[in-house]
Amino acid sequence: MAEQSQLHKVTKVEAQQRPGRYNIYLDGEYAFPVSEEVLIQYHLFKAQTLTKALVQTIQAADQQSKLFAKAVDFISYQSRTEAEVRTKLQGLSEDADQVEAVLTHLQQLDLINDQQYAQRYVQQAALAGKKGPTAAVRYLMQKGISEDLAQTMVAQFYAEDRAATNARPLAQKAFDQYARYPYNKRIEKTKLSLVRKGFSFATIDEAITELDDTVDETEQTALLEKAGNKAWHRYRGAERFQRVQKVKQALMRQGFSFADIDQFLDNIEE
Repeated sequence: MAEQSQLHKVTKVEAQQRPGRYNIYLDGEYAFPVSEEVLIQYHLFKAQTLTKALVQTIQAADQQSKLFAKAVDFISYQSRTEAEVRTKLQGLSEDADQVEAVLTHLQQLDLINDQQYAQRYVQQAALAGKKGPTAAVRYLMQKGISEDLAQTMVAQFYAEDRAATNARPLAQKAFDQYARYPYNKRIEKTKLSLVRKGFSFATIDEAITELDDTVDETEQTALLEKAGNKAWHRYRGAERFQRVQKVKQALMRQGFSFADIDQFLDNIEE
């Protein structure tokens, strides 16, 4: 107890070359560094007397101050969620109390705010038109935002009509990209593309009905003949009935219509 109450006198306060950092000398010898914030908080000036307990408190405060500075640097480049900042701080310090104290300070200064982060992201996603509501929720949850908050922000700022508006051009783009596939396969792949982008099945169905789905019949016929001849050759060793069935099944899996497949088989058998 006597050791804890032993007094030490501040004999020198020296500014470091690094801005905002100071060296503290006690009893004529270098003792520890502090940030400007801690220097002011604990009124560290020449001739002040400190107990050993107070020195330990000041050093802990400086560690927390440095941790706070690193957190501010981490979020200065881009917005971060509370979970992202917590993970970063836990990698820098094993002191759970200091980590929580820094997080609380950041929240008080509104430097991290999950609700604002989620709202801003959802609004940007809706305006950009590249992702659907489900994808927005998925992204936010990956960033550590709770599902309830993510769903609330999506419901509030990503209306269903906006989702439909965004889905239509994406559906058309996907449909056009899959032009080398049979019509039914193009529709299937277009739907899957929109599912991956986070649109609901209802929105996807609506977008599909508004597609400009005009196809080049000559091109479609050429696709069928190429795939059909390949399958016909592949099953050349099978009995005729079995061969026809296998070719039919192969072409159906590729998305060709029953009528077109039957027409192809009628022609090839002739």
